[in-house]
Amino acid sequence: MPDTLHGETEEALRERAADALEHALGFVDAHGGELARMRARVVLRAVPVEQLTGEIASRQLPDGSFTGPLAEVSLASELDLCDPPVPEALRATLGALAVLAEARALHTGCVEAAVGWASRMQRADGSWGGEAATSDAGIFATGMLGGYLGRTRVARPEPLARAGAFLAGLWSPERVEGGAWSVLTAFAHFFSNVPQNAAHDLADELLQWCGRELERGFRSHRFEALAVMRTLLDIDAAAMPGATLDTQEVLERLLAEQASDGGFAELVPDGPVGRVGPTIDATRAILALCATLRG
Repeated sequence: MPDTLHGETEEALRERAADALEHALGFVDAHGGELARMRARVVLRAVPVEQLTGEIASRQLPDGSFTGPLAEVSLASELDLCDPPVPEALRATLGALAVLAEARALHTGCVEAAVGWASRMQRADGSWGGEAATSDAGIFATGMLGGYLGRTRVARPEPLARAGAFLAGLWSPERVEGGAWSVLTAFAHFFSNVPQNAAHDLADELLQWCGRELERGFRSHRFEALAVMRTLLDIDAAAMPGATLDTQEVLERLLAEQASDGGFAELVPDGPVGRVGPTIDATRAILALCATLRG
């Protein structure tokens, strides 16, 4: 007797996922730029990762930062909320590191200079971004950049410790209870990716809170399945402390979120271009979820 997944056989769910991946790639090809199309194919293992890392490296400036548009990287929509705006060099560098992390290529040659630049740009309080560092969007910029640095082999512990102290000083359960996805993800990203000796010692408790709120947001439909998977992909884990999520349930909800045009995130304000990054994230999420299905 075949396994059933919420009334659907595993074989049928896998077939539906394969169809969703094909339509998602069609959406990226129709609306994404050259880099986005390359990213999608690296995710699908149709293009070698070295081609992507070479393209990213070509956008690096002599000081270690990057240049180039960030519109097709999902975190752009959260950075857009920063007031005053996050400097363009920081936006582009965050985008480059996000793409390299997505490709599991944070060991590539251009990363060391980027880490050095980011360390020099860190503010005295340990944050990165604009003057309003303590805002939700400022926390997002610091947590995401610090988390990416923590995943590299070359980041020194001192800047990470300063960023950890900054974030720990702003932490409270109320920050994530029913709050913004971006804040929850920023805290989870930093404290799950930065080594314990560089991060604040409240990491375990903090991650438990974030995990519970991630699941609560999913159950209440405050967070879409794609948002939940973006958090898990960012922390580079299939699960999160405090969260008990069923793979099949998340996958079924994620597939249901795909629009008829093949893309995801229909409600983003930037139109099709703003949906390219979420659609690539959805592709990654579908593959990750299918890999953990039983059987």
